[in-house]
Amino acid sequence: MPADLINFGREDAAWWMAGGPSGKSLSLVQMEGEEHSLAQIFTLCVVVYGSLGLLWLVYLRLPAGDPRIENFRLGVLCASFCSCAIGMHVLNKSLASTLQAPSLITAAQMAICVAALSASSFKQLLDSPGRQLTMWLFVPGLFSAMLISGFYVYEYISLSLLTVVRNLAPLIALPVECMVMPPSKQPKVSMSVVMSILIMLAGALVYVGGLKEVSVVGICFAVFNMILAVTERMTSRRLLSEECKDLDLKVCTLVNNTLGMIPTLALAFITQETAQALQPEKAANWLDPRVLVVLLMSGAIGIGIGYFGFACQKVMSATSFMVLQNISKVAVVSMGIVIFADPIKSPFAVIGLLLSLAGSALYGKSQMDATAESKKLVEEAPEPAKSA
Repeated sequence: MPADLINFGREDAAWWMAGGPSGKSLSLVQMEGEEHSLAQIFTLCVVVYGSLGLLWLVYLRLPAGDPRIENFRLGVLCASFCSCAIGMHVLNKSLASTLQAPSLITAAQMAICVAALSASSFKQLLDSPGRQLTMWLFVPGLFSAMLISGFYVYEYISLSLLTVVRNLAPLIALPVECMVMPPSKQPKVSMSVVMSILIMLAGALVYVGGLKEVSVVGICFAVFNMILAVTERMTSRRLLSEECKDLDLKVCTLVNNTLGMIPTLALAFITQETAQALQPEKAANWLDPRVLVVLLMSGAIGIGIGYFGFACQKVMSATSFMVLQNISKVAVVSMGIVIFADPIKSPFAVIGLLLSLAGSALYGKSQMDATAESKKLVEEAPEPAKSA
C-alpha cells in the first residue's frame, strides 16, 4: 500500500481527535492502492486458510493408531497458530485502511465472537458465581478500549513500527506485574531481562531514527494502546488468579465481548462512524463481499488465536512455542513490507528492527529460564518436617 495511504490523516490530528475518520474522499491513487491491497489480502486469505482447512480435513481422515498422526497434528497446529497471529494484524490493518471505522469494526468482531461462544458457554455463564462475575465487570471496558485504540493505531503507523512499539510492552508490564501480583506469581527480574529490555529500547530508537517520516500521533496512539493492553492483561491475570479464579475462560471472553459492545457502539455514535457508514461511498465498502469475508475471518481469527495458542502450549515445549511466536513476529513484519509497503529502506531501520526482534526473543528466553529455575528450586526444597 502506498505510504500516503498509510499516513492518511497525519496532517490533521485535531480532525481525528474531534471525530475519527470523516467522510474525506481518498485520492484516485490512494483508492487504487487500497483496492490492490484488499485484492492481495483476500487472495492470501483464501489460499492460506483454505489450505489449512484442507490439512485439518486430511488429519481427521487419517487412520487411528498411525504413528505419524501426532506429528502431522502438531505441524498443523503450529501452522494454524502462526496463520492466526499473522492474519490478526494483516486483516485488521486492511480493515482499518478500507473502512476507517475503528469502533464499528470492533463491534462487528465482538458480535462474531459472541455468536460463536453463546451456544457453548451460555449455561456456564448462568452457573458462574455471581460475586466473581460482578468483580469481572472491571474488564470489558478495558477490553473494548484496547481493541478500538488498536484500530486507530493501524490507521497511522505501519505493521513494522507497531511490532517495534509493542515489543516495548515489558517496560510497562514488568513493574505493573510486580505491583499487582502476589509475590509467588511476580516475574523474575534478572540481568538478562534488563539487557533484553535495553536491546528492545535501543532497537526502537534506531528504527525510528532510520525513518524519513514518523507520525507522532500514531506513536502516541500505539503507546496508549500498549498501556491499555498491559492494564487489561494484568487486571485479567490478577482477577483470574485471585478474586475470579472460579470463572471459566470462555465465560470471561463471552462477558468481555458482550458488554464491551456497549461502549464500543456508543463511541461509534459519538464519532459519527454510524452516520458515515451509511454514506454511499462508505456503504459500498461495507457491502463489498471481499470486505465482508475479511471481516468475518478477522472475527474468527480472534477466537482461533486463543484456541490454537493454548493447544500448541499443551503439546510443545515452552522454548518451541517461544520460537513459534518470534517466527510470527518476523512474518508480520514481512507482510507489512510486502503488502503494505512498510518503509524499511534505511540501514538504520533494518538494524533497529533486527535489534527489536532479537531483544524480544531474548526477553522471552530470559523469562522462560527464570520460570524453570523457580520451579527447580521448589522441587528441590526439602519438605517441612511433620509434627509428632
